[in-house]
Amino acid sequence: MAGWTISDAGCWPLGTFDALRALPDVVHGVTTREGPAFGTDALSAATADAAAATAAGVGLEAAAWVKQVHGGTVLRVDRPGLAGQADALVTDTPGLGVLGRSADCPLILAAGRRGDGSAAVGFAHASWRATLAGITAAMLDKLAFEMGVRRDTIHAAIAPAAGPCCYEVGAEVREAALAALDGGAAEFFQPHGGRWLFDLWAANLAQLAAAGVPRERVALSGVCTICRGERFWSWRRQGEAAGRFAAVIGVRPTRPG
Repeated sequence: MAGWTISDAGCWPLGTFDALRALPDVVHGVTTREGPAFGTDALSAATADAAAATAAGVGLEAAAWVKQVHGGTVLRVDRPGLAGQADALVTDTPGLGVLGRSADCPLILAAGRRGDGSAAVGFAHASWRATLAGITAAMLDKLAFEMGVRRDTIHAAIAPAAGPCCYEVGAEVREAALAALDGGAAEFFQPHGGRWLFDLWAANLAQLAAAGVPRERVALSGVCTICRGERFWSWRRQGEAAGRFAAVIGVRPTRPG
């Protein structure tokens, strides 16, 4: 899809977005199944090693990550390592990446500028529960209200994830969405037999738009991890055997001299 590219030029394939490459002091990337081997445990040494490798692969010095709990909590970080339990991180520390892991859930990356021109960045892990909790909007609010990022400068991207073609849920998920979003979620669902297809991409695009990020500043990979994601892990396809891929974003490190 336009604006999304996977390059095989490095030590392992890496996906990037034009919308985020437009900010020269921000670096980012999305790994594939061929990249660092993330485990499912946020506390494991494998996750720490993979996070460090992913950060280095995009030119960052280190990364911070969280135990993802499918909620609406956003944390601000200024040091690497496991930051706690949350589903989004923001930072303005040069050289530090914020990193999310996925095997179907949308990972949202965002970056923008403050009044002095410096950049701040964030990521959100937008599972269906976290989406209903407003995780993407909360991440953008943290960037704007706590870190002073001007909303009219924010660029964002949605990494490969379960798409509207395949992400099937039960009636209870649709009912929870309608309740959480005051009925505004109906457009994100299409009937599919006795179940529903949930468009998590559109739901998070709507949160981005409501927070002041217009569609032209949001890149969508358009890759469904369930039916088109041969290069990406999918819990819906592989079950317990699925690993995790990652998305990372950070402010380019400051070089002396």
